[in-house]
Amino acid sequence: MKPAVSTHQLTKHYGRIKAVENLTLDIPEGSVFGILGPNGSGKTTTLGMLLDVINPTYGSYSWSGSASKTENRCKIGSLLETPCFYPYLSAVMNLKIIATIKKAGHDRIDEVLKTVGLYERRNSQYRTYSLGMKQRLALAAALLSNPPLLILDEPTNGLDPVGIAEIRDIILAVAKLGKTVILASHLLDEVQKVCSHFCILDKGRLVHSGPVSDVSESEQRVELGATDMELLRETIKAYPPLIQSEEEKDKVIALIPIDKVSEFSQFLSKKGIIITHFLTRRKSLEKQFLDILKEQQ
Repeated sequence: MKPAVSTHQLTKHYGRIKAVENLTLDIPEGSVFGILGPNGSGKTTTLGMLLDVINPTYGSYSWSGSASKTENRCKIGSLLETPCFYPYLSAVMNLKIIATIKKAGHDRIDEVLKTVGLYERRNSQYRTYSLGMKQRLALAAALLSNPPLLILDEPTNGLDPVGIAEIRDIILAVAKLGKTVILASHLLDEVQKVCSHFCILDKGRLVHSGPVSDVSESEQRVELGATDMELLRETIKAYPPLIQSEEEKDKVIALIPIDKVSEFSQFLSKKGIIITHFLTRRKSLEKQFLDILKEQQ
């Protein structure tokens, strides 16, 4: 799969602050790529450099193997921070203004409004929209020029669960059209539901990159309880394929290879452990995110 976007040692310093440091990354074409990281990790700065809103200190990036050019940037749909529209104009009028600025024409306005579920409210003033509707209109604006690439910074920020689900469905629908979507988010559960690939930034540096499917396909979290918890703890440590174990309230969590669950259960039984609780859970993106950040400390 060829990269839609590649960065090479992309770096941004603000005096002594290293916002992004030597970021080398390939974002696969047609993927939904999540950029994760704690506050101040460099997510928004990275997106700003990709959009030429922020000038890098050094390093470079390319779109589909070509250096960034003005004509390429015109083909990118973006949503950075808070949407900004004329409050007393309708959705249609706001999009006509944006289409004129983008030289995109007006023929796709109805189509994008239907895509984001705002067609029935197309003639309502922007000021009457809920926060979720405002975010959806911003996505409609980003889609006006039918861009092959969308860049979204915290697209669900401040939304309630219904609004988050609406934005998620729109992103998935756009991805099915073959477009590449890059989004920065702090909602790890949503990233796991939407993204095909992800990376983690910490203090401006890339600390992990790969497919989301890798998170849950190789390891299994097993939640355990027993009549003799002390014996359970000691026995688990003697199981050779064990990756790690930890305590969580009155339970023990064992992380083991996904193909060893049945064998693990038999191992405990043979050791005389009377199990009172046995629950398998796929490793979550949140867990991997926290584990990776802990390794950096």
